[in-house]
Amino acid sequence: MVTEFEYGGYAVVARAIPHASGGYAGVVQIADAFGEPLGPTFETETGSAATPEAALALAEATAMQTIDAGEVN
Repeated sequence: MVTEFEYGGYAVVARAIPHASGGYAGVVQIADAFGEPLGPTFETETGSAATPEAALALAEATAMQTIDAGEVN
């Protein structure tokens, strides 16, 4: 599962990636919404969850918290 949205002037891509042993990992990429610099400026795995929806929610929440905290260059 993948979701894309803009938040606080940044483009966010949140993904739910299946684990080989079961469950899902949340992964988030954050980039400047205006395309500068090229490519993501922040990328991290956000944790594990039992369902893809829960992993996606983790990734989305982490993205918003990261942007609000000013941790994205």
